[in-house]
Formats: sequence, C-alpha cells, structure tokens
Amino acid sequence: MQRRYSSTAHSQGTADVTVDETSGTHANSGEMAHVESDPAFFDDHLKACPRSVVEAIEKRNDVQRWVADICKVKRKDASLYQPVASLLTTISQEVFGESLAHETYTYVSLIHLHADHLQNTEDKDRLHLPERPIIFLDHHSYIPTHFPIGRVDDKPDVIGVLDRERGCEITHDGTYEGVPYHCIETIVEAKTIYDNGQAQVTRYAFNLQQARPDRPGLYCLSVKPYHFQVVYSSSVGIEASDHKPWDDYASLCAYIYSLYDPPEGHVLYDRTIVAQEPAGVPLGKPTWTIETKDGVYSGAVIIFLGNPWGRGTTVFQAKRKEHSVIIKDSYIDCGRRNDEAELLQLVHEDGRLPGVVRCISAEDVKNGDQTIISQTKDCTFTRKKRRIVLADIGQELYLAKSVNDLLMTIYDILEVHRTLARDRQILHRDMSIYNILMHPVSASYTSDLSKDAPPLIDDVLQGELRPPEKRTARCLIIDLDHAASLASTKAGAIPDELQCRTGTPAYIARSVASGALYIITSTLNWTQKMPELSGEAKKLYTKLYGEDRYNKYLDSHDTIHGGGIPQETEEETDLRASGMTFYHQWEHDAESIFWTMYAALLRVVPEASPKESEDSREALNLNATWKVFHEHTIPRGCHIVDPRDPLLAMPFRAFCASFLPAMQEVALLIKCIARHVYPSYALMTPPPPHEDHLHEAMQRLILQYLVDHRNNPIPLVPGKLRPVSCDNDPVIINRGTYGISIQDQEPRGQKRQRTSTDGTQVVRELARRDSASEHDVPPPFREGFDIGRWFLREREATEQ
Repeated sequence: MQRRYSSTAHSQGTADVTVDETSGTHANSGEMAHVESDPAFFDDHLKACPRSVVEAIEKRNDVQRWVADICKVKRKDASLYQPVASLLTTISQEVFGESLAHETYTYVSLIHLHADHLQNTEDKDRLHLPERPIIFLDHHSYIPTHFPIGRVDDKPDVIGVLDRERGCEITHDGTYEGVPYHCIETIVEAKTIYDNGQAQVTRYAFNLQQARPDRPGLYCLSVKPYHFQVVYSSSVGIEASDHKPWDDYASLCAYIYSLYDPPEGHVLYDRTIVAQEPAGVPLGKPTWTIETKDGVYSGAVIIFLGNPWGRGTTVFQAKRKEHSVIIKDSYIDCGRRNDEAELLQLVHEDGRLPGVVRCISAEDVKNGDQTIISQTKDCTFTRKKRRIVLADIGQELYLAKSVNDLLMTIYDILEVHRTLARDRQILHRDMSIYNILMHPVSASYTSDLSKDAPPLIDDVLQGELRPPEKRTARCLIIDLDHAASLASTKAGAIPDELQCRTGTPAYIARSVASGALYIITSTLNWTQKMPELSGEAKKLYTKLYGEDRYNKYLDSHDTIHGGGIPQETEEETDLRASGMTFYHQWEHDAESIFWTMYAALLRVVPEASPKESEDSREALNLNATWKVFHEHTIPRGCHIVDPRDPLLAMPFRAFCASFLPAMQEVALLIKCIARHVYPSYALMTPPPPHEDHLHEAMQRLILQYLVDHRNNPIPLVPGKLRPVSCDNDPVIINRGTYGISIQDQEPRGQKRQRTSTDGTQVVRELARRDSASEHDVPPPFREGFDIGRWFLREREATEQ
C-alpha cells in the first residue's frame, strides 16, 4: 500500500477475510482463473448495435471471408491473430463511421476537462465516445510497454487501440515493439480448441485495468475458431458472457459498439484523469493530469497499484509548488461506515497530530454531474470512486540510516498510535510495513500543533520538549481505510466493525487473523511483568512523561501488565474463552507494529557486515524465517494455530540465529519484546486495565536499548536488504511506494539489475499476502478457479 504507498489495507463487513488488493497484485503468466458464463450477459452488460449497421457488416465480403478463415483454424493460435484483428477493425470502423460519428454526443476534450466546461456541453452524460475509431493489432510477439510499476510479461494476442494522428500513429505493419498500456482500450486473446483463452484474457484484464487508472470498466474478448466470449471487468468483479458463434453478428457488433457507447451503469472512462505522453515522445511513458477540487495536478506519477476487482486503489505522487503530495483514488464500498478523509479530519481538527498523514481535500469522482459508480447486476453491492489529496509523504523503513534510526521510528509509531486511540478514539487496524513510514516531509499545508500532542522520541532523548513548530515525528501513519471509531465502546458496546478480521496477513495480530481469542498452551503463560527502566533511561522518561505515567503501568507482586493471572485450570480457561466475544483491541495493533519491526530489522544490512554467503547459517535461517512471513495467510476458519507462533516462542539462541552477527544485540531486544507480545492478555482475570499496556512495554524496552546504545547506532546501508529465496512462489506482487522508495536511491542514469535484494522485489515479497478485506480480495489465478462463485460466496459471507 500498499506500500511505497503503504497502504493498503481496506476493510468492510463482518465475515472471514483473505487477501486484499487491494490489492496490490498483478497476475503473472503462470496463473489463470475461470469465470462462469452468464446467459444474460449480453442483455445486462452490452448495448445492442443499431440493426442497420449489423446488417451492413454481415453483408460485407471481407467480413465473411475473415470469419471463414477464423473457423478453419485447427491448432495454430497464430493463424487466428490477423483474421481476428482485421475482422474487428473493420467492424469497429463501420460502427464508428456509420453510427456513432453522426450522433449528437459531445466529445469532451481530455485536456480541457473542467467543471465550468462541462456545464456548457450539450450532453454531459455522454463521455465515452473517443475522438477516433478503435483499431485492432496483432500484438502476440510483444509485451506492452510502460506498466506503471514493476514488469508484466503478458503478450496479448490482439489489442484494440485508438487510431492516432499522423506522426504519432501506431503502425499497422507490426514494426512497433510493444504498445504502451495507456494506449490499449481492449484486449483479445485467441486460442485454439484445446487452450483456455478466457482464463488468460481474464488475467490480462486484471493487469490492463491496473495500468489504466482512467478506466473504471473495460471489455475484453476471448476467441476460438468456432465461438467468442466477452468479458467485462470493473471494481465489483469480472463477468463473462456465454459463447457465441461467429455468425452471430449482432452479439459481435454489440461488443464493439459498447466499447464506444456502453449501456447504463457501465462507466468506461474517468475523464478527470488523463495520460500525458512526454513532449516529443509519442508512445512514451506517461504521467497523469488529474483534476481535483483542490486544483489540477500535472505530471503525476503512479506509485501504488491495487486490486481492480476490489477497491482498485491507485496512488499518485504529484508536485504542489515545491513539495510533493499524494493523490489516492479508490473505489469505496458505498455501504462502509467510515471514510478515511472524515477520520483524518477528526484526527487533526483540534490541531495537527504529528505522525499522522493529513488530508488536503476529498471528493467523489464525477464525470460531469454523475459520480462514477460500479455495482452488481442486482444492485446489492455498489462502489463509488473516491479521491483524496494528502499532504504528507515519507520513506520506507528499509531506508533507515541506522538501527537506532529505525527503532526511534518504531517508538514514535507506538506513541502516536496510542495517542490516536486514546485522544481521537480511532483505531488504525492495519499497522504494517506499508502503513508505517519514516522521515515524513509535508507539503505547504500548515496547521497548529495539537495541544495534546505527546512528547516523541527526540524530545525524550534530548530531555526537553521541542517547541511546537519543531516537534515533528520520525514516523508517518498512513492509510486509515480500515480504521474504526472507538467512541461507542465507552458505553460498553462493541461495534460490528471491530469484530471483523482486518489487516495485512504478514503483520496481522494472531487473534485478529484467527477471528477469536488466540489460545494455545504457551500463550497462557503470563510471566513477563511490565519492564522497569534503569539509569538514564528512567530519568529521561520521567522528565518528559512524569512519574505518574511511569508508576501507572508498574506491576504489583501478583499482576502482569496490571492484569490478574487466572486461578483455574487450562481447560477452564479454554472453556471461558469460548464464551467471550472477540474484537480488535489496541494491543492487536501493537502486535502488528512488532511484526513490522521484526521483519524490517531481519532484512536490513549493517555497513560493517561482510557479504553474506547464500549457504551460511544466518542466510539459511533467514530464509526459513522469512518463508513464515511470506506465506502467512488469514485462514477462513477460526481457532487456527498461527504458523508465526514459533517465531515468538523459540529460545533466545534459536531466535537470534536468523540475524547477522552485527545484529545480535538487536535480536535480543526483539526477543525480549516478543515475550511481551506472546501472551493472550484478554484471558487474564481481570485483563490489563490500560489498553495501551503493550505499547508501554514495547516502548520501554526500545527506550532502554536506545539509551544504552547511543554510541553504537549500527549504521545501515539504506535500501540494501538481505536476499531471500522465494522462487517457489509464482505470484508476483506489484506494489508501489508512498514517497521516497528504495528504487529512488539508485544513482540517476544507472540501471539496477533486478535481483532479490532490490526494492521492487522486496516490495513484491512483502506484499505477497497484502491487506485483507471481505470485498478487496483478489481471487487466485489458477486453472479451474470459478471467480463468479468466489465473488458470490464472499458477498454472502459479508452479509451474514
């Protein structure tokens, strides 16, 4: 969000959750999916072409010849490409020239799209008609160029592109070397009898819609020698028609006609966002011009991609005067309770809270007067396009300059998070390596500091509270899409949203992942009392926070984190737990912060470390540990033993074995924190009285370490990561970065070899199981997987 734009988790509903985007995946060539055909597809998702045009097309000798050529193909896919491209181009030009070109629809210039101009158009609802006809090209030998982030190795057989002006046209003779994604309007996959073209075109639709943030919906086509099938992709899912024979010209023309003028409820273009190719470089990598109520931003660059069959989050970085801003587009469930912009307004309404991203503007995205909406056929589920502009940007944790630098960021995250929950009554619920950034930089968007802004780590270590204008946090919390209001919990009620499972799988708390109070025998072993500071660390703490706060969390002889140890058998505790209601608590977010810290410190590379051998003990242990992170999922059932449990429970010596020699003392710190994270505190009688007890314990241990190691910060190589081997995983994740990323650190003009240690690969690995949410789950791309049934099952589960 993820991240990069670390976002991204997005939640809604009360049912089991799996993987989001949101998420931020794209499908690769080894993954396929199947969509059950819908017999009503042509009535529901396509607009019929005028009968006179259809009759004219079916009488053409060249059309009949191409259809005959298509039907003759037996085994060679390549034999289909040119006749299919020629047939579709002819139909497209006929439809455009004879029907749509003479209609009264007003085409709105992409460059001059402004609200005042829209008011003067003759028909504001008709914003689909392109200036030029769509032509179809044989593209099977080439990979489309300029995918926004990372690389996609698709080679679609036939693509539909807009015919362009002379001098920047896409040649028809195949001499181009890949058409840019931003020029592709539709994709056609041609297969012989024995191949699954629908599955492949479904994957292509996923990737194309990621690369085209200006396309709320799009049509694609799967063809075989005897029939064709149309696919429609949008934020509410993907649907497919039944198979139609080639002599069904009305259906074939309906596909082409709908590319220009789709039926009601099928929005193909967002005219507030326009791809702009570099001056003098036709077909070059585009930037984006985006219209917001805050103004028009030019030169915006995509830094994060989400799941187009879910929230479809796309994040851009653009310039606001001399500073960068973030523009975030998402397709929001219209039934959701909390809006990120509203929550951010609440966070900062009494003054700026350092360490939390700020919102400049927010709006529903419209074409003319109409909000861009996607909804299911039965109208039971609706998404609207939402755009927010954010004022702050940060860096990935992997760009830390030293271990102490990273730990100071984690300390501030814990302090800001507990302040957010305590004073603003907002629980984030998706703390992860994507949503925790460091070294924030703000756009020219000023506000006074909140009166209840807490002392932060720089204040504590220097022993003096900085003046408000200088009291910045080392951290930046972003992406409140999953955040929940805690206001109603004061009255004893537990909101439904706190009872659903939300988070990023690698970093989600164990109880949240299982959807129940997490119990295995060892988690009932409460032995770790609240840490007590010593020496200078205690003096600094009490000077800034006061003796009262320090003593507030101290344990008596019979308490652990202020809670009582149950005087009952393990079986009695287990029985009692079965009757208790699970809900997302503060300590769950603290656990997610722990997993984030653990993952980051496991991968960073100290300056003094020699090159790590692939078969060294540390490298082998790292791969085993990282595999647990990398493959962690949110199970559909409850009461599942979390596979990350051994990482918390293993002895000191085994725990430290995954870390480099220079990081051994850091590993001991993480292990000490793990011993506080491990227990199931909710089952204590009574449970800890302070909801931020785990925050306090983690911060005390970090503070003691920072004070004790002031003279040994362990300098790191920013952006360099220990390599891990995840070659057995076919999923390639395509994430971006919210702000300055690892990729941005390489010298200009120098190409980096894409290895497992570079930023792109790291982001892919970390995001493999991304932010989770009932409606934001990218279905697995595997042969025989029924996406239609998957969507139905997930939606029914959410309504339970």
